[in-house]
Parts: sequence; C-alpha cells; structure tokens
Amino acid sequence: MDPRLAQLLQMTSLYGTLAKFYEHSDPEKHIYFYKKHFQYEMQLVQMYWALHGHGHGQPETHAWEDHYHG
Repeated sequence: MDPRLAQLLQMTSLYGTLAKFYEHSDPEKHIYFYKKHFQYEMQLVQMYWALHGHGHGQPETHAWEDHYHG
C-alpha cells in the first residue's frame, strides 16, 4: 500500500473513532472530530482514485467491480 494512502487511512480512522466516542458525551468535540474525519476521508478517496488512474474521486463502474471482484 502506498504510504501516503496508509497515513490518510490511519488519520481517517482515528478521527472517525474519536468522533464516535464523543457523539453522545460532548457534542462540541464530536463535531470537531467529525469535521477532521470528513476532511481526511475526502483526501483518502481522492488519493485512492488518483493512485488507481481515475480522476476527481469518481470511480468507473467496471473498474470498481474489477477491483473488488476481479
């Protein structure tokens, strides 16, 4: 796995976990961490598709199916 992709995946997961943890106990922290999670998630998707030869984060149907079923 590309190290940049791995780092984005790690950060996306970290902030998603923190957002979920604070969801019911501290709404302000939940929103803060969710926004960070969403920011890294968008970067992760863009990087993933850029590395796989697709632009703008929009997978082609056949490429998506080949990746998961091929």
